[in-house]
Amino acid sequence: MIEAKPASDAPAGAIAWRILYETSDKDGRPTQSTALLIAPNTPAPPGGRPVVAWAHGTTGIAEECAPSLGPHAFSSIPGLMQMLRDGWVVVATDYPGLGTSGPHAYLVGNAAGYAVLDSVRAARRVPRVGAGSRFAVWGLSQGAHAALFTGQVAGRYAPDLQLAGVVAAAPPTNLASNLGGDVNPSVRTMLTALATASWSKVYNISLATIAKPAGQRVIGRLAQTCGSEDPALRTKIQVLRLRRQLGNTDLSRIEPWRKLLAVNSAGHSPAGAPLFVAQGGGDKVVSPNVTRQFADDACRRGEKITFVELPGVVHADTAKASANQASSWMKDRFAGIPAKTTCRGH
Repeated sequence: MIEAKPASDAPAGAIAWRILYETSDKDGRPTQSTALLIAPNTPAPPGGRPVVAWAHGTTGIAEECAPSLGPHAFSSIPGLMQMLRDGWVVVATDYPGLGTSGPHAYLVGNAAGYAVLDSVRAARRVPRVGAGSRFAVWGLSQGAHAALFTGQVAGRYAPDLQLAGVVAAAPPTNLASNLGGDVNPSVRTMLTALATASWSKVYNISLATIAKPAGQRVIGRLAQTCGSEDPALRTKIQVLRLRRQLGNTDLSRIEPWRKLLAVNSAGHSPAGAPLFVAQGGGDKVVSPNVTRQFADDACRRGEKITFVELPGVVHADTAKASANQASSWMKDRFAGIPAKTTCRGH
């Protein structure tokens, strides 16, 4: 923990802080991240409160895109009030490079997992919070990817913490498939721009491997855009321009992008804890077929996984639509009730 500033806009019945803490980049070198920290405004029980680490979805890769800086920071965390009523601590990392100097390691699995784990450690350093060592991680989209990697690296990176469960809503698992396939072409272009702009700095790769100078300039402009449900017309025009310039470019066929897509895809290592995976059937950002395949593979590996399909639910609504089920599932994990495997054909 580096700094904890009390938040005057905390939800009713809660106390909150905007915190700055130290974590590690993908190579284990020190870096910093910001986060929101929220706890019930009541005495903590003996042994401390359970912690839920919320990992947010894509907001952009520029420093000013940090959710904790926005006017809807608390309301953007699904089910927050119920988690507080249940007596849990909630810590919501921004990830390094959002709210702190960049680059932001977008969809870089290990870096995201480290940031989540260190946010829980930081929460435990604020005495009034009363956070225990037992936690669950819950994320949407980019955050679901972070949640899966949190499970994969927790045992070796944070043996001082006890991971009770991993909740992933609309997780981009196989990145090569998620940046292709049956997702919306404009969405695919925007995500490609964010990923390549980020990875060009994080991994020191030239954008010339995928785009001409004009395309590189568009990628740079899109990298300065913070996400929203209704992007500005200028952003839409830039996305269409980049679609034309990239044409049929497939990152999974171009090195070193191909290797990095594989390295940062989830499922190569054990989940580290029981899994709850939710996928909306109307999702045009993360392919439902890719998520189904991930769940089937996890079942075959013998993972403890609960897979929930949400008919007609679109990408942005997946966490909200599954919040009650996810909360109930996490409550059982915190209570020590063994998880069951419930997914297709198993």
